[in-house]
Amino acid sequence: MEVADRVTVLRKGRVTGTLSIANADKRTLARMMVGRDVEFQLPPHAKTEINQDALVVDDLWVYNERGLEAVRGVSFAVRRGEIFGIAGIAGNGQRELIEALTGLRPAERGRVRVPSGEVTNRTARDLYEAGVAHIPEERIRMGIVPPMTVAENLVLKRFRYPPFSRGTLIDFTAVTEFAQQMITEYGIATPGPRTPARLLSGGNIQKLILARELSTEPGLIVAAHPTYGLDVSATEQIHRLLLRRRENGAGVLLVSEDLEEILTLSDRIAVLFRGEIMGTVDSREVPREALGLMMAGQRA
Repeated sequence: MEVADRVTVLRKGRVTGTLSIANADKRTLARMMVGRDVEFQLPPHAKTEINQDALVVDDLWVYNERGLEAVRGVSFAVRRGEIFGIAGIAGNGQRELIEALTGLRPAERGRVRVPSGEVTNRTARDLYEAGVAHIPEERIRMGIVPPMTVAENLVLKRFRYPPFSRGTLIDFTAVTEFAQQMITEYGIATPGPRTPARLLSGGNIQKLILARELSTEPGLIVAAHPTYGLDVSATEQIHRLLLRRRENGAGVLLVSEDLEEILTLSDRIAVLFRGEIMGTVDSREVPREALGLMMAGQRA
């Protein structure tokens, strides 16, 4: 919009139109890209008051791969029925924090608790069984097994439990039926449940991950950059899914470098800088400039 004179839009391999920038706006271009109107302003979400913490992090310290302190004494709580956003410039400890909370990296010290009890340094399977869902930052490397089918990826965390297992055997009829239900419910564009997940687009891989993680009705959702690199349609759908889970009483920990996304979705926002929290603020009251200063290292 700022540098072009004209713009051509492609959708599914075909030109949907060419406009001069003088006659174009964000909403018109989005409609041409997606084939329908896209709502950039989500409706206000009703406050869900639940007097219970979905996650409590107390004085957490985590090292990075080089043995340096990446998370330094971080403490916060995520309540059920709220989206708690963590903002910050990339490389300030977000990845190490998320990995420590989801069983992928050990914490040096500190405590992590969910309603069922303490889960500090527990495995990813333990976290799943404690009701924690994880939408990872790297959807292909960490979120799926690319050669496996869509159906197999959808039950990666559940294949050992009924109705998908019968003793030591997997019930592939139940797996396929569940996969077809998720494909329809989440709008995953795929030729079928037996399609290798590596053949899906980035947006549809993310929908697959969301279907797998959210279908278990988790009490806590840890979402790292859930819309990074996605088109406006997929972004809108994922935002609405997270808001719906929040309104149903789940706690959502949202980590994103997209300040607009953080401000749009979050109820409260903490800013991470060099592994420390600069402050926690109400998203409806904080000026954007104040968040920017906190992201640069100024405490609230």
